[in-house]
Amino acid sequence: MKNQTLKKFTDLTIDELNIEIGLTAPNGTDYQQRSHRHQQLLDYYTTVKALMKKLSTKRTLYFYDCGCGRGYLSFYLNYLLKRDGYQNIHFICIDWNAKLITRNQEVIEKLNINNMTFVSANIFDYKFENTPDILYSLHACDTATDMMIYKGISENARHILSVSCCQHEMRRQLKSGLMGTITRHKPYKERLTDMIADSLRTLLLEIVGYKVTVFEFTSTTYTDKNVMLKCEKVGTTPIKIEIAQNEYHELSQLFEMNPKLEEYLKCHAHPSRLIR
Repeated sequence: MKNQTLKKFTDLTIDELNIEIGLTAPNGTDYQQRSHRHQQLLDYYTTVKALMKKLSTKRTLYFYDCGCGRGYLSFYLNYLLKRDGYQNIHFICIDWNAKLITRNQEVIEKLNINNMTFVSANIFDYKFENTPDILYSLHACDTATDMMIYKGISENARHILSVSCCQHEMRRQLKSGLMGTITRHKPYKERLTDMIADSLRTLLLEIVGYKVTVFEFTSTTYTDKNVMLKCEKVGTTPIKIEIAQNEYHELSQLFEMNPKLEEYLKCHAHPSRLIR
């Protein structure tokens, strides 16, 4: 019975999967607002598959999707990983929207998927039963990005993958100063905000012992929000902490910006030495 369960899911074609999870219409045509999602998900998977080489497949690997929404990304990752031979994997997908979680549960029941758990909860409140091997999100909105990164840090996630979306809170903070001639143009202000916000988050992650690689995980053809922070827990040293702290405070003071991640690290009993 178990083999039949796995076979039913993995024997779907990618087009059939898209229909079952609601990424395309029942007749197979693209929904206009989702037409570029397919390639984004495939490109995200390329990054995840590369990380699998660093993880032991002799035990169950735990994937935590923070802010899963309709679950497109996790359904894709699960499907593609299984198609590539990874069987000992489990997905925990969290979102505050109970209606979406109910909808996702209906999908896994219909497809007899037995290695996915969908939970309606606030990310902060949800108690992780296992250390995340990969904790991730795709286009978490505004401060939800900070929340999911903090959750990864607090749960000692081995890898954190973050692709942020809107940066409303950080854009409100941005003090342009001498750069006012640039930031008075909305597109430039948004791009500058994105760069500063993720640079500050990167430095905070380095302070707490993560190696961070920043890169474009997919083409701007499919989304202009295509920058990923790929973070690996590697540990740190006092010298590295001091360097990252100094760089963080210089950048933060220059633009008078502080991501919510800093507040979360301070307010949720993280070691005080990490953020001065």
